Amino acid sequence: MKKILCAAFAAFILVPLSALDWGGKFNTTTKYQGKKAGSLFWNESLGAHAWLTTPINEQLRFGADASYEFRYDQDGDVVKNIIDINLLKLTGTFHAGKTGMFEFGAGRFSLSDATGIIFSQMNDGVYAKYSIPRVSASTYLGITRLLNSHDVVILRHFSDTTVKTEDASAAYVLGPSYIPLGFSVNIPSLFLNQDMTIEEWNFIDFSGDDYHRLYGTLMFSGPILSNLFYSASTTLGTENMSTISNLIKLSLSFYPVKEASVGFSGVYASGNNGGFDAFRGFSSQTAVLASETAGFTTEYGSKIKAMLSGSYTFLSNIYVASSLALVFACPESVSYNGFQWRIDGMWNIFHDLQLSSSIYQYIGKDKENDKICFSLGGTFVF
Repeated sequence: MKKILCAAFAAFILVPLSALDWGGKFNTTTKYQGKKAGSLFWNESLGAHAWLTTPINEQLRFGADASYEFRYDQDGDVVKNIIDINLLKLTGTFHAGKTGMFEFGAGRFSLSDATGIIFSQMNDGVYAKYSIPRVSASTYLGITRLLNSHDVVILRHFSDTTVKTEDASAAYVLGPSYIPLGFSVNIPSLFLNQDMTIEEWNFIDFSGDDYHRLYGTLMFSGPILSNLFYSASTTLGTENMSTISNLIKLSLSFYPVKEASVGFSGVYASGNNGGFDAFRGFSSQTAVLASETAGFTTEYGSKIKAMLSGSYTFLSNIYVASSLALVFACPESVSYNGFQWRIDGMWNIFHDLQLSSSIYQYIGKDKENDKICFSLGGTFVF
């Protein structure tokens, strides 16, 4: 990895400055959140990003993004100053034969598994992809040790956080040591314009927890009608080759007009039921909007979630979205757990100035899990 990054840097400094595309942004988010409207805590975030991209030659390209963020949480009077590198990537694209295409990437960049639930984060590593018109195959190898745990939360053996209390004030907290290894095959238009994806992810633990995880996913997706699309997947997972868990995800997307969309999604993340063990992913993903401090896990595990969502764009620069969801717990048997709703709005005032706001609430069967949040944010791009 060090040799690849050094080679990328050496190539970068030889590029004429006229080929550089660079910029930045300032963003701020103010939140008031708590268990009920009468007892809310203030949460503030102020950030600055700087980025650049440049071609090295006809096949190679380099990109980088670094950030600083100030965070304040009134609940606990916690102050954080966080620095991070969000992108440091060398990419290449080459023709292979008459119809083939070979792609590679190396460095730090965001990636996700097919479901978007198991492994969705930025990571350090390398990937390679070979494509021909009827099939493509890709592989990825990385390491998590150099990530900032403030920004990337990896689910450990005994906890859902990687930042210890004594490290909370540090600007950069090194992550636990895992090696993600992934392999994927995609067959577009397998039949009737339907796509099939077969994917495997391995996460080898070098952090000392002896917590190895493996996931295999089969996914089908494609159009049902000209404006109605679906995606359906099932994943089998195992921890240390001693358990078998299941994740099922179904989504439908309907576009009645150009400016609007309506969606439905359903997720089943197994508990200890039906012959399966409790499911647990690798990256932290919020399944429900409940309070994380109420002793209720918000991850995708031992849960069933059904959600209806919709969005509409007004005058090409005002975007509004809303969602409703029911959440059921299924640690052993299925039981109702809570209801949540959310409304988001975004206004692109100018090309380089954007305002956003949201309000959401989770109403749990157990009132200790309730949560309500109001937020307002702004972004200025230069």
